[in-house]
Amino acid sequence: MDGVLQGFFVVSVVLLIGYILGRTRALGPEGSKVLSTLTFMVGLPCLMFSAIASRHISDVLSATGLISVVTAVAVMLVFTVAGLIGRWGVRRTTIGALSVGIVNSTNLGVPLSLYILGSATYVTPIMLFQLAIVTPIALTILDLTDPAGKEVSVWRVLSIPFRNPVTVAAILGVAVSALGIELPALILDPLALVAQLAVPLMLIIFGMSLHGLSVRPGIGDRAPTTVAVILKSAVQPALAWILAAFVFHLDPFSTFVVTACAILPTGQNVVLYAVRYGVGQGIAQSTAVFTSILAVPLLLGAAWLFG
Repeated sequence: MDGVLQGFFVVSVVLLIGYILGRTRALGPEGSKVLSTLTFMVGLPCLMFSAIASRHISDVLSATGLISVVTAVAVMLVFTVAGLIGRWGVRRTTIGALSVGIVNSTNLGVPLSLYILGSATYVTPIMLFQLAIVTPIALTILDLTDPAGKEVSVWRVLSIPFRNPVTVAAILGVAVSALGIELPALILDPLALVAQLAVPLMLIIFGMSLHGLSVRPGIGDRAPTTVAVILKSAVQPALAWILAAFVFHLDPFSTFVVTACAILPTGQNVVLYAVRYGVGQGIAQSTAVFTSILAVPLLLGAAWLFG
């Protein structure tokens, strides 16, 4: 349990720094936008490429990785159906689906995995799935449905993934990993160095966004936020536990691993995407806040339950 508390303490300190910057307006009125652009255009692509290219793509085929992927896909599909029924719009539904499917695997999952489970590799399958598959698809949808975009054509649709730095980095990382190419340190080290700015900046951006944010979402965001929080903090962990214990018959430790990974709150990169594309910010921010608050007792409960 000490590992859970330590991981949340580290993240909370950085979030507090971001909140103070937002409250004091130390970075000016355009501070959040500049940091978001820097992270989106430089830091996050470097993080994606270095994280994916340095790992074997087959890691996602493990039993724990498969359960993480299945549960993420399941809750995203349920939210998508709810969005269609509730007529929340394609772009808001996309951000909402990311809020339930993208967990904080990097800046919270890695330290918690290291502190609690003894290794940071347990979140690798989730990270690969999110960075290489979910994110490129979601950003392509957001680009394609941009109301300020140009007239849609076949070439525009096919070229969208290749005009986005995040998706380009993910595609290149998957290619390098799948082909088994070992890049020299001379290439990876500079990218890994720049990638280090992505995690703290995403936390700082999220912290800045908390200033002036009401814990209660706006009227139009209440329904999607409620659905997102329930799916993320209740349905996904329960589904992960059921699959691990009764379908794959994993041992108690592995069952705890997949359950803990499912409990991880919404990733701050979803808030970054919402800010970047100017849609669903209330849904992303509120879901991230509520799932982060709920993650503390849920992780402590899971640690106690599975010993």
